[in-house]
Amino acid sequence: MPKKRTNPDESRELILAAAARLVRLRGASVVTVGDVAAEAGCAKGLVHYHFSTKQRLWEAVADDLMRQRLENWKLAFDAGGPSEVVQQTWELLVEESANGTVLAWTSLFGPGTDVSERLASTSISEYSELLGHSVSRMLARHGAKTRVPPSEVGWLLASVISGVGFLLLGGAERGHLESAYAAAWLGILSLAE
Repeated sequence: MPKKRTNPDESRELILAAAARLVRLRGASVVTVGDVAAEAGCAKGLVHYHFSTKQRLWEAVADDLMRQRLENWKLAFDAGGPSEVVQQTWELLVEESANGTVLAWTSLFGPGTDVSERLASTSISEYSELLGHSVSRMLARHGAKTRVPPSEVGWLLASVISGVGFLLLGGAERGHLESAYAAAWLGILSLAE
């Protein structure tokens, strides 16, 4: 029986999904275009047809990952009050470590990747901005605001999340990390007036 053909948009999405799965599983630096083609069940040439270069493929994966991550973190901040937000964001961070998002994030946006510095910088800035504004909105719901600009709070929280996520990925003791994460949040919440 002949193989069912997919339209170009569907084949591009299948390749992108396959690449994202592999990057979440193994990290970008060890995944080849051939690996992506095999995972997608297509010829290597089709990957090149849709993305031209490995850099463009990784940038498409990074863009998709960024969009999903922003959406998930925004939802976690809509959980309610500060204690609910801390719990929801902790659970999201644990989930991201387990499902490979943290590995994909660090491998795509870290030094020596095929993702352009501009895209990495923009993505990290957007993530930090979202976090800062989310903290501000959460505090405003309770009649408070921070004594420092939201952008600084965002960079602080993004650094905490990245560090804790990296340690979770490395197998550090979860109980200690959860306590450290909560302590970092106490510091952030102490900035409220």
